[in-house]
Amino acid sequence: MYKGIYISMTGMAMRENELSAISNNLANINTTGYKRQSFASRLYPLLSGKPAEPRAIYQNARSQTFFGTQTIDTSQGVLRKTGNPFDLAIQGEGFFAVQRGDRIFYTREGAFTRDSENFLVTQAGLRVLDENNNPIVIDGTKVEIGQDGNVYVDGNLISKIKVVRIDGVRHVGSSLYEGREAGEATGKVLQGWLESSNVNPMNELVQMIQAIRNFEFAQRVTTNFDQLAQRAVSEIARI
Repeated sequence: MYKGIYISMTGMAMRENELSAISNNLANINTTGYKRQSFASRLYPLLSGKPAEPRAIYQNARSQTFFGTQTIDTSQGVLRKTGNPFDLAIQGEGFFAVQRGDRIFYTREGAFTRDSENFLVTQAGLRVLDENNNPIVIDGTKVEIGQDGNVYVDGNLISKIKVVRIDGVRHVGSSLYEGREAGEATGKVLQGWLESSNVNPMNELVQMIQAIRNFEFAQRVTTNFDQLAQRAVSEIARI
């Protein structure tokens, strides 16, 4: 019975994690370049007392346990035209590289602008990097950016925006991600366009309802096992 309580409790914990991911997706429906988080879980049989699966909820389990995996859905969001020369979208694979302090992060949020020092920056002030990981300076009037990422200012080629493939993508907040660079991406840079989030609100709501139902079911199972355990203790006490 106690094993049953344990298994159902790990299931409840997984549903809680799933609801957290869904809530985050819904909160970022209107966030430019946001990529939805998807969640999956299954039972993992523990035979040796210590799980080989590091994502198990309880590492010292001696029974089955639920574990979950959270991944980033990098599928293309809807592209919308803005006409702003500093708005950029990637059609296809790839991420822009931006710098925060000494670290490099990645984003699909191309609502860029020019700061007081003429650096190309994100709305949060992070500097956009070129293919050599150097900040891009826009010192001129007419800005043209080709689909290959080449940046022309007043007709002169001054830089090339870095667009890379990322392995092991992890969400770090808003539309910022981290991961391992895996070479140049094949996506095209579109000037005057922005990419919306790839979150479908109706799908998320359906998944939320299902997750809540699964949580409630696991909760009822836990309660039933607990009642059975109490009854067993009472019967033994009579004997």
